[in-house]
This record gives sequence, C-alpha cells and structure tokens, in this order.
Amino acid sequence: MNTAKAPVSTEKPTVNKIIEAAIPLFATKGLAAVSVKELADAAGVNIALISYYFGGKENLYAFVLEKQLAILENIIDNLSKEDISPVMKIRQFAAMAIVTHKENPYIDRLFFVEIFNPTKYFDSTVKIAAHRLHAFLQDCIKDAISKGDFRSDIQPEFAAISLMKILHMTFSPQHVCSKLLPDPDKEDNAEQYAAQALEIYLHGVTK
Repeated sequence: MNTAKAPVSTEKPTVNKIIEAAIPLFATKGLAAVSVKELADAAGVNIALISYYFGGKENLYAFVLEKQLAILENIIDNLSKEDISPVMKIRQFAAMAIVTHKENPYIDRLFFVEIFNPTKYFDSTVKIAAHRLHAFLQDCIKDAISKGDFRSDIQPEFAAISLMKILHMTFSPQHVCSKLLPDPDKEDNAEQYAAQALEIYLHGVTK
C-alpha cells in the first residue's frame, strides 16, 4: 500500500508543478479517471516522482483536496475573529469568496466532483469543510437575528444552506448560465451575479 510522504514540501518547484497539473485534472475528471501517467505528462515530470513526493495518486488527490478547501476555511477562521457585525461578516465572506474563486477556479468543481462521485475522502475532508462553512454562516445568521438585523421567523439552519447554495451557484454553472445573462462575454458576470444574489438574499431575511 502507498504511504504519503509527510510533510510535502511545496517549496520545491517540481512539487508545485505536480500540484498545479493535478488540480484541473482531478476537478474536471475525478480521481478514478485520472491516471498517474496523465498527471506526470501534464506536469512534465517523471512518473516516479508522483510516488516519490506524494506516495501515489490517491495521496496526491487527498493533498490537493485538502489544500484547496483549506483556502475557504482560512477565510472563515479569519472572519470569525473579526469584531464586525454578522451581516458584514456575510458580506465580506461573499466578497472574499469571489476573489478566492478567481484565483483558484477549481475549488467548487473539486467539491462537486466529490458530491456526485464521492471517494473515501468525502467524509474526512469535504463533509467537514461543508459543515464548517454551514456552521459559520448559521452563527452569523443567528447573531443577526439576536441583534434584530434579521427576521426572527427565519430558521438559521435552512437560511445558511440557502446562502451556501447561492454562493456556490455563482461559479459552478457559468458555462451553462452565461448565455442567460445580459452580457454573456463580460468577464465580471460572476461578480455581478454574486452581488445581486446576495442583495436579494439579504433583502429577504432582513428585518
């Protein structure tokens, strides 16, 4: 059985080449459909280096999945410490999520690959990340209700899921929905949609 090399040093250029090649392949094809040879060819490295640095394809996938989802988790951790209103936390999270997805465009696709074709890493990585996001948004909503900013008849658990869906749908289906938007070729369509969708959501929950 392959064992992961720990820790993986991302300071090495070869390691980063492998990671950068692996992210789009895993996000678009899933773990099972990507071969070690395909990964090595895309990274331009010897096939043996996948095992040398990561302990095999599955460990590389686990590493990529964890590191990509950790980007959003770091945003949650930082915002949780901010001494700002819960509504501002929601607004800042949405704004930071937009920037993050522009810089890391495969986060949601990796997430949805696991949703529809879960691997053994779903429970240990994806589900935990989803629960953390839900808990953060739910806490913001509960706090906003207690402060009188949001309606008291809203169920925070449901409202948090609705907000999660709105934010995720900003990026994932752009290839499907882009032609439905006013200016299909505009680069900031996702940002405009996110801003509009968030305002519609907040208008619905605001007291």
